[in-house]
Amino acid sequence: MNLGPDINETLARARADLRIGVPVVLLSADGAALVMAAETAESARLEAMRARGLTPVLAITARRAETLKARCYDGDMARIVLPDGADLRWVLAVADPKDDLANPMKGPLQSAREGGAQLHRLSLMLCKAARLLPAALVADLADAEAFAAAERLTVVDAVAAAQAMDASAALQEIVAARVPIEVAENTRLHVFRPEDGSEEHYAIEIGRPDRALPVLTRLHSACFTGDLMGSLKCDCGPQLRGALAQMGAEGAGILTNPTPLLVEIKQNTCALRWVLRAQVFCFISSKRGVGLVLPTKCALIVCRTKALIRLRPITALVLKTTSATFGWAVLF
Repeated sequence: MNLGPDINETLARARADLRIGVPVVLLSADGAALVMAAETAESARLEAMRARGLTPVLAITARRAETLKARCYDGDMARIVLPDGADLRWVLAVADPKDDLANPMKGPLQSAREGGAQLHRLSLMLCKAARLLPAALVADLADAEAFAAAERLTVVDAVAAAQAMDASAALQEIVAARVPIEVAENTRLHVFRPEDGSEEHYAIEIGRPDRALPVLTRLHSACFTGDLMGSLKCDCGPQLRGALAQMGAEGAGILTNPTPLLVEIKQNTCALRWVLRAQVFCFISSKRGVGLVLPTKCALIVCRTKALIRLRPITALVLKTTSATFGWAVLF
């Protein structure tokens, strides 16, 4: 076995680098690019990119571009050309929607339309995987491997990375323990670790579900403000407690919390959406303003979690509140 990292381990390095503001290099047969997450970028590194003769563009999602009235020549994303003299504050104003009303004069924005956008699209996927806003400064590189070696940067094979990120990493159950809770004393907590080095996933098993029958299941999108703080701006907490109560009353059920959901509803993004809603954005448009969508991997993770606990198909638990119907109407 090679002692060096495989593609999943290299992606784990890349995610960690992006989260602390360090750029990474994406390498493909058609070219290479230096990628730096907009949310964690530093002014000194932006100037260092320019000092090395690089001309970065800002890659953003089509949803964010639609909010900014920018043209999307690349379908699901846009490459925004940085104006002369644009600093990091300008970059963050375009990438981050929380101050849109405080800084409304950003345009007109010029979108690049020449050349390919595959590396730019992959850079947004990496930012999402790193739990960051989907916005990245991307600059084309000529001699990428020599550049990366000189700057001691992580190099990611773009083709292998795209395939690995499209796949759902295998899960391994690392621990299961009896944890009595308020609604049911006969409860077990299962913790699963993905092989790609990403965050653990959790499942709460109430009672002893009949493995031969469909199981009452809730796919819960964790919400720190609603679940723990009792926020009155959402009904996540009541949904969580209501689901557990119903499972406790029926004597069996599974509550899962796949961590890719946190790409959309992690704590700082949740707070950002409240900022947007305070600026007269509705609930749905606040999600669109952030430029994030629910990852389809969540359903795959639930299926794999269910298989590891050796459960047959689930029956989705949909909870009704006073205002609307929320939940997941999904049959696996």
